[in-house]
Amino acid sequence: MKRFLVSLSAALVVLVLWGGSPVLAQSRSEVLVIGMAMGEVTSLDPARGFEVTGTGVMAQVYDRLLDFPAGRVDKPEASLAESWKVSADGLVWTFSLRKDVKFHSGNPLTADDVVYSFQRAIQLKDQPAFIITQFGLTPDSIKALDKNTVQITLPKKFAGGLFLSCLSAAVASVVDSQVVKQHIAKTDKFPEGDFGAAWLGLNSAGSGPFILRKWERGDTTILDANPSHFRFVPKVKRVIFKEIPEATSRRLQVEKGDIDIAWQMLPDQVNEMAKNKDLTIIKFPATQITYMGMNVTHGPLADKKVRQAIRYAVDYDGIVNKILGGAGKQINTIIPEGFAGYESQILYKTDLDKARQLMKDAGVPNGFETTLDHLDATPMPEVAQSIQSSLGKIGIKVQINKMVGAQLYPKYRAQKQDMILGVWGPDYIDPHTNAQPFADYKANQLAYRNMYYNDQTSKMVQDAGEEMDNAKRIALYQAANKIIQEDGPYVFLYQPLYLHAIRTNVQGFLPGSNLQLTKLYTVGKK
Repeated sequence: MKRFLVSLSAALVVLVLWGGSPVLAQSRSEVLVIGMAMGEVTSLDPARGFEVTGTGVMAQVYDRLLDFPAGRVDKPEASLAESWKVSADGLVWTFSLRKDVKFHSGNPLTADDVVYSFQRAIQLKDQPAFIITQFGLTPDSIKALDKNTVQITLPKKFAGGLFLSCLSAAVASVVDSQVVKQHIAKTDKFPEGDFGAAWLGLNSAGSGPFILRKWERGDTTILDANPSHFRFVPKVKRVIFKEIPEATSRRLQVEKGDIDIAWQMLPDQVNEMAKNKDLTIIKFPATQITYMGMNVTHGPLADKKVRQAIRYAVDYDGIVNKILGGAGKQINTIIPEGFAGYESQILYKTDLDKARQLMKDAGVPNGFETTLDHLDATPMPEVAQSIQSSLGKIGIKVQINKMVGAQLYPKYRAQKQDMILGVWGPDYIDPHTNAQPFADYKANQLAYRNMYYNDQTSKMVQDAGEEMDNAKRIALYQAANKIIQEDGPYVFLYQPLYLHAIRTNVQGFLPGSNLQLTKLYTVGKK
């Protein structure tokens, strides 16, 4: 009897994990279980959710006019739109839709669904909407020419590569308008109707490779394969995202085989896990860039030679290998690895002799005093201490100020800092999203906050934003980057690496720099 109860208990655990659906009469080999921290997810509505993990779930459930291919983010490719053209003046974009697409409901996808999806994102005015409204789009900008043709009219010319990349973002996902309209509710915020936002935050109305079966905030998300997808039929029958916030627990469960992929592990854990013959460790660059900003109006920091001296004084290898444990790579570019325009060359290596000579040439051979602000979360305090030690070797006495975000960000936006440790993550997958903040002070972002008012780099970025020839556009970003690396207000420190542990029986896993850019339809198990 006792043995029976134990067996029954184990069966119930499996049933709960798998969602109790008849779909999972299949074996464990047809189910992919990913352990990760998912507590940040607030909504699964593509017009509202903006957290990386949430948009990662959306990326599996919804399709867009264009999308990035599995394992690459340098250029989007056709998805719901099988072809497109742009008018000679660059203002009118016409998209021809595939005719074989059906939503999970069975409804055929039409141009009206595309128009409705864009219009609801614009009218909801939630956080991710700016990715498409930055092009001046209004509800009247999008219209259906016929059942399979959508036309988008822009108020001014924008670079085609930039515009198409943004149409690949989660906010541009196409929803089943018939289903969403059945769930419109009147609220205080939307007395005329919420465009189905409350319902779609917890449910889905997509056409993607996977179908949302269950989402319990802080617990489990279950996706089932869509065997009728027009292009990418998944290789597994089900994907389960299991909420495991602690990396230690993720490690134990992937080692036991309870989960197949342990998402984002810690370097010290990975070093031990690499010895396990049943596991494979994958390192993949994140999209963020960690940098140190220097206010170019504060004392000696105004001198280009001083800023160069600081770049040569920093112990990059120590930061990457000792502080990060190898979970990062040095970078000397405003464009992260993976994006179009990324350049791999390293321009600055630690050279204290060169740094001291530059300080002498700048007229401050004995150094000066300055401050460095940073967030209180690891690894920022440790990185700040490393920089403090390094700059001390060339005579610069650094007072480090550990601050919470509520203190640091207002100070930074008010241009009150001397030096600051910062992290920049792109809002969408295109080099413009990094070039603009780092090189165009008129965007009132990073260059502005460091008071680096360079009209040349500003114009390069603005010209790139309108350049229809994509090769010329990328060349403009790279030219701006060259100037920034020599003259700009930054020390580019590193690009973090995500460390994932996967069971060796998992095949075809092509990780992106985050979950949104990881296509799970490629993953199978043997």
